[in-house]
Amino acid sequence: MIVQNLIIIVLFIILFIIFFTVISKVKMQGGELFGRPTINFPLQIIGKISILIPCLFLLLEALGFQLTMIFLPDFLKWMAVLIAFEGMLMLYFSLLHLNRYTKMGLPKNDIIELKTTGIYRLSRNPMYFGLYLLAIASNLFVPNYFNMAFAFVGILIHHLIIGKEEKFLEEKFGQEYQTYKDKTKRYL
Repeated sequence: MIVQNLIIIVLFIILFIIFFTVISKVKMQGGELFGRPTINFPLQIIGKISILIPCLFLLLEALGFQLTMIFLPDFLKWMAVLIAFEGMLMLYFSLLHLNRYTKMGLPKNDIIELKTTGIYRLSRNPMYFGLYLLAIASNLFVPNYFNMAFAFVGILIHHLIIGKEEKFLEEKFGQEYQTYKDKTKRYL
């Protein structure tokens, strides 16, 4: 197994451990894992699936499945590993910082607080940005037309989701959110 594949596999193992730890904390502390849909529910589900499929392509290729349709120079695989590492860091830190407030969708009954410190000082949407980076890394690591299509659709739909989430946060937190929005970029 080549080094690039091993790095990708280790990054995913760490992500799974962090993800399931955070999900367990949310459930143990009585938080909601699933809130109200941010956009039209079927479109939101398509977006979630579409952004996760490139992650699956990336992991499967690293595990030895041959999904590549277009062969690119080896240095692009190393570029993909670097971008995946950065994306995973964004995901790790955003999950750990959101912790109990991690959920899919807008809160139904859960009390939430505005996160503006840690990784959220750099980006208003580090979790989504991390997923975008993974989708990009996946397309460099596994150049495949289906992978490209899913990444494009997933990023596009998540951009719509972010717009709706930001509108919700403006209504919920008012000037506090506006001040945060003025000094922190949407992505990075």
